Amino acid sequence: MSNYQPISSLGWIDFSDADKQKVMKVIEMLQPDGTVDELGVGVIRNALSDAMFPGITTIMTRAKYFFIVPRILQTYISKPLKNITIREFLREEENEIMDTLSVQNDFKDNLGIIGISVAKQNKQLQKRNWKELIRKPSTIYWNGIRTYTIYKGNFSLSNLLDFIEGKIHYDSKLGYQAADGETSDDRDAEANEKIIFSLPDYSKNWKKEIKIELTPLEANFLKHKIIDKDPEILLSIVLKKKNIAKEFIGAKSFHEMCELPFVRSINGNTQNIIYTARDFWKIIYGAHIRYNIILHGRHGSEEFKKDCINSWKWWVEEMNCFDWTLFDRDLMWKITKQHSKVKRFTENFINHWMDKIQNKNFNTDNLDDLVEHQEKNNKTSRSKLNPQSDEKYNKWIGIQQMNFRFGNAKTIVNDITSVI
Repeated sequence: MSNYQPISSLGWIDFSDADKQKVMKVIEMLQPDGTVDELGVGVIRNALSDAMFPGITTIMTRAKYFFIVPRILQTYISKPLKNITIREFLREEENEIMDTLSVQNDFKDNLGIIGISVAKQNKQLQKRNWKELIRKPSTIYWNGIRTYTIYKGNFSLSNLLDFIEGKIHYDSKLGYQAADGETSDDRDAEANEKIIFSLPDYSKNWKKEIKIELTPLEANFLKHKIIDKDPEILLSIVLKKKNIAKEFIGAKSFHEMCELPFVRSINGNTQNIIYTARDFWKIIYGAHIRYNIILHGRHGSEEFKKDCINSWKWWVEEMNCFDWTLFDRDLMWKITKQHSKVKRFTENFINHWMDKIQNKNFNTDNLDDLVEHQEKNNKTSRSKLNPQSDEKYNKWIGIQQMNFRFGNAKTIVNDITSVI
């Protein structure tokens, strides 16, 4: 354990409404191009992603963190330390492991070590001035840890930390008193109740032996945890057979994966979900093209607008050949509403857009009205289409591709299958 006090590089205070709008604009600028959800359709993308790759998020990097986080917490639970809370312990351990893995791997950027850029900065600083990550593995991976029942309860991470802290404080105040006739076996049974995580082993030396790669034992354990969650989801199907996993890892994008032989051979419901996700983006992509045509016509590049108009012509040709009998809109809404709450105006927008395109109504004035109305409802005062805005744009704005967390799932699958 170290005693340094890291400096956070970002914090939150109580902003006024005007300040909140400024902060939201800065956050949008920090996001990669083509990821900001201007039209509010990400709720459907996220639900379909959950149906195919539950427990996976777009900011996950390596499968190892499914084990690092619970091992840190289990270490503390098994033997609480005096003068340090579980939150402080978790924070210090995550920062220390960030540094250990970064040094161990020569600060290489392409290995998925969370916080490696921060660790690089820390090389130049005295330890007491070290910076730390704002978004740590514990927050990134907690939903997945809970989804795959590595944590066997239902608490959020914050609630679990509060519960553990309260229980440890309460028990320490009472002290431990042996019951009449109690044996060491009874104490062992009590100690086992402290094991709230399901892990392949409980090695006391796990931190000394840590590597970013999974051990074969960890890989096999995580594989079966995912399959046990639901053997019929896409992620489980991929993990069940080595040859399918190899095909999956070899695909460069979600859309390329959809054309692989194994997808055509899997059961009807899972296959329908995959194709529904693929086709949802094909259909709604046109709305994003229209959005960029409107935006660049008002506040952007005439040259880029011409490129978008060419994309629109290509998209219309594709939609004229689109087989609507293969697209299950009811399934799309069923999955979305099982996983998320959809704003009524977004549901109306998507249905109206799909109705017009299905009826081959490509009147751009009508479609642009739909898109503009949706963007203003979704972004409110941050709408980029506001005619009074003085901002200028020279590139694509809004979602440019939907990969449905495929890239992150591919990394997890590769981490598992590469060692077993």
